[in-house]
Amino acid sequence: MFGPGATTGNTNQRRVLYLENQAQGQFYGTIGQVDDTGRGNYNALLLSVQRRLKNGFSVLANWTISKCMSDPATTEITGPTIVNPADPGLDYSYCASDRRYVGGVNAVYRVPTFSNRTLAAIFSDWQLSPIIRWQSGNRSSITTGVDTALTGVGGQRAVQILDDPYGSGAPTQYLNRAAFAAPATGTYSTLKPFTIVNPSQFNNDLGVTRTFRLAGTQTVQARWEVFNVINHVNFNAPVTSLNSGTFGQILTAGDPRIMQFALKFTY
Repeated sequence: MFGPGATTGNTNQRRVLYLENQAQGQFYGTIGQVDDTGRGNYNALLLSVQRRLKNGFSVLANWTISKCMSDPATTEITGPTIVNPADPGLDYSYCASDRRYVGGVNAVYRVPTFSNRTLAAIFSDWQLSPIIRWQSGNRSSITTGVDTALTGVGGQRAVQILDDPYGSGAPTQYLNRAAFAAPATGTYSTLKPFTIVNPSQFNNDLGVTRTFRLAGTQTVQARWEVFNVINHVNFNAPVTSLNSGTFGQILTAGDPRIMQFALKFTY
């Protein structure tokens, strides 16, 4: 029933199967193929500065510039696939997790011990631990949302007709709908996956602890942790399915400010 098709000239060669009796094709569902080829490249520059703990203060700062490129990646046999088997090179693009810039600062400050009994009772044994992290957005693909190529393969991409795909940048218009169109029926788009950079992320957390010394080696530590201290809104990816009425809009965001308290007794 099935016969081998021509092997593509791409470096990642794939054998395409076709129906010898195409009239029987209506009786078949999706046919999966396993391909053991693939490419992946990650290159980065990491800059780091550290001040080791001295006088109760330490800090670690780092900055990463990176680029990740790969064929469709998955942890499942039925995961992401090559959209157009005749031209697998079109699916070699940025990784979904590609973030061009990542920066962070971690610090620890321990309040010094005071000799004055009153000051020591109020200010001693405190520790502050701020963590700040900023990273550019990961990536999304613009898909048609329908089987335009009439192949049954998911993830078919739209055609980009304007150089700038972005809208005003507001959550209600992160992408410009006029920048995209559906390919002609029975054809594939040449737009590569993961060409859209999602909003950047800014995380700011703080931990405050106080240790109360009891008899002998016994202590009680009170901890207050705040995640997203300034309650910054971290927007998620926009809707990227072209047939959606909310295309280009950002409908969800990360967690707001969250606080938690804890007590730990050590003996």
